[in-house]
Amino acid sequence: MVPRTRSHLRQPRGFTLLLALGVVAVVTMAVMLSFSVVGREADSQADTRRQKQAFFAAEAGLAEGREAVRILLDNNLTPTLNLKDTLGRDRVELPGMGSVAYPWFELLPGAGVDGWNDYSITTDTLDPAEYAGIDDYPEQKNVRYRVFVRDDVDDDDFVSDANRQLWVIAVGEVTNANGRPTRSVVQALVTNSNTESIFTPGCISKGCGPDMNYDNPTDIGAPSTAVITLP
Repeated sequence: MVPRTRSHLRQPRGFTLLLALGVVAVVTMAVMLSFSVVGREADSQADTRRQKQAFFAAEAGLAEGREAVRILLDNNLTPTLNLKDTLGRDRVELPGMGSVAYPWFELLPGAGVDGWNDYSITTDTLDPAEYAGIDDYPEQKNVRYRVFVRDDVDDDDFVSDANRQLWVIAVGEVTNANGRPTRSVVQALVTNSNTESIFTPGCISKGCGPDMNYDNPTDIGAPSTAVITLP
């Protein structure tokens, strides 16, 4: 009988290749995960920047709207102010901007698309000293705003104002070519007043007399003479 030799130590075949493939898969997953985290962080920062731009645009529109309403109320001293006839515009019926029952009216229509006011900042509109000759100056071309006015619900007639108080609503928007726009809405109640307002510093604004004492009918209580020790 011929004896047969057996190898007691078999060499593993393909284990190194499987190990290398596993390492490559783990590294690939780690890189993809890091890219995903960085992408989400960049999107979050971009969204925060757009929110601030939309808010500042809305604030700019609100400032213009307040002045426009002040002039509008000063020039129309009638007891009842018909918004549609005074502004010469129909009510706005857009999603989230007024309704048939509670209308909004365009206060400052712009020359942009759908009546938007462009709030752009480009090197053509800036003095060279403002951007210091930077070639890649970050221009702002996708920011805009609209300004509306509505009645303050002083009665059942939402088209006419009877108490000379109007709400001014400014909508700031940052358009995005790759997704939905970012909006910010601010509003303020504007009241027309013909009385003179006097603001003075110091004791007079607290009800004191012109000689800085409390000898007047509005406040007859003298200030306390207690000594206060500060540490």
